[in-house]
Amino acid sequence: MAKSYSDFKLKYLGKSVDVDGFPAGSIYQCWDLVSGVYFPYIGGRTISCTKTGYVLDIATQRKTNGILDFCIDVGLKETLQAGDICIWGKCAACPKSHIAIYDHDKGQNAVYFLGQNQPYNYVNVKQIDTSGIIAVFRPKIFVKIKPTPVKKPDQILTVGSKVVSNGFYVERLRYRKKQWELYNAWAGGWIPTKDVDEVDAHDGKKDNILHVGSGVAFSGKYTVSKVNTKQDTVYLKELGYWVKSRCLIETKDGK
Repeated sequence: MAKSYSDFKLKYLGKSVDVDGFPAGSIYQCWDLVSGVYFPYIGGRTISCTKTGYVLDIATQRKTNGILDFCIDVGLKETLQAGDICIWGKCAACPKSHIAIYDHDKGQNAVYFLGQNQPYNYVNVKQIDTSGIIAVFRPKIFVKIKPTPVKKPDQILTVGSKVVSNGFYVERLRYRKKQWELYNAWAGGWIPTKDVDEVDAHDGKKDNILHVGSGVAFSGKYTVSKVNTKQDTVYLKELGYWVKSRCLIETKDGK
């Protein structure tokens, strides 16, 4: 089951979290909730504060402490989304620095965070001044990946284009060199009937028994191997002859 910030919040809201028993006499710190349990929850690991002993170290040592293995440093100008990790330096709102998780806001001056030791020794959602934030990290598991745009066929046929057939009509029929052929000027002339399928019920049903006026289309998926721009024709290697490009539809990989 996919993890979510809302599930994490529901599990810990109102609880007191301690993972290291430090410091004695005040064990429920902001670090315990975020680094101690949230980091592992989002696929990371606990990160210690090794320089100053305060959580601002997680931000200032981001290039070496491993947080970027499971979070993206989104900077201070990105619009926050629920689940983002925010770190304050030493400031008026957080004199010893602070770490909490963005929950929601009611405008720039009313931003709320899920955290512990703010100031209570249990997890709560509290409004905190954002002016002291020095870093914002977004868990990679919550990053919304934009789908790669699919390049649409441009209908300008070139060597290598994958094509299928537009429909056209039988204008004439003949038996020549031991095979039946149909004629359609729009498609380029005489075509072996074995290469097409009947696509309408002009004569009562689609049974591939062709008559003048039957609607047909080339039955396969083809690759353009030559182009004659002056004649507006392309050579389809699977068929072994030239066809008017106007009766073909370029597709993505012939699908």
